[in-house]
Amino acid sequence: MALFNTPEHLSCHHYATHANSGWILVDSSTQRSYQGMTEYHSILFCTQGSVRIAAGNELWKLQKGEMKFIPHGTSVKAILSTEGELMIAYFDVIDFICDKISLQQLGELKQTVDYDPEPLEVRGAIHSLLTTLKIYLDDQAQCAYLHELKVKELFWNLRAYYSREELAAFLWPILGVSKFHNDVINAFSCNAKVSDLAERVYMSPSSFYKRFREEFGISPEQWIRVQSNKQILFLIQDYELSIGEIASQLSFNSQSSFSRYCSKNFGFSPSALRRTIQNGTTSEELLRVSNEV
Repeated sequence: MALFNTPEHLSCHHYATHANSGWILVDSSTQRSYQGMTEYHSILFCTQGSVRIAAGNELWKLQKGEMKFIPHGTSVKAILSTEGELMIAYFDVIDFICDKISLQQLGELKQTVDYDPEPLEVRGAIHSLLTTLKIYLDDQAQCAYLHELKVKELFWNLRAYYSREELAAFLWPILGVSKFHNDVINAFSCNAKVSDLAERVYMSPSSFYKRFREEFGISPEQWIRVQSNKQILFLIQDYELSIGEIASQLSFNSQSSFSRYCSKNFGFSPSALRRTIQNGTTSEELLRVSNEV
């Protein structure tokens, strides 16, 4: 169904406004993959199929009926399944309406709530909200005012259908996280050197190394290796990408250097690693093996 009197809608100033909150629909029929940096805080909803996502230093699979919070400034790679559909709510301010719940209040729960990186199930009227939004977006209803209202409606539903403990775990990435922690996540690139990360966060290597140990609990070398291996395992499962394209996306100097890295860290060449996954070996198993190589 099309919008009635389209010229009238398009002439409204709300259509011309660059909104700081709104909704985006990503459909696998038009876009199978996405890669970029989040400009705003985002909540990703899988409304059909599934989506494999690498965000910051996390790697997980979003199934239909699940959602995940992604803070702004996060490097994100997403690959949709054949039937995959992703609804994204984006916003620059966490607004829980009526001030019944604030980030500060949720932050106070951080000491008693364990962070669970797994996606959260969609509940209550959020299902109906997403269904309505899909109709609006399919009909090209890009009114900034409408989108903002629907983001506020989402926040009301979060407050209504989830406990404070669940919300604290869901929004954990922005509750009391230091600037240094966020800077490191945003500065990370596959197979980077410690000196590269230190330079990107404007610290000397010695100061960076000490602060990193205090903040992350492991050495920078260990952390870089684990995050690099996660990104490789994520992209190697996108069978539409060639090995050379993967090496390029991950900033390796050449396909041969990428091959050497995989052989050293997984015990397989990139092609053999891809076949191993196709034969049923999971990413989790390969990550465990990589820690032992």
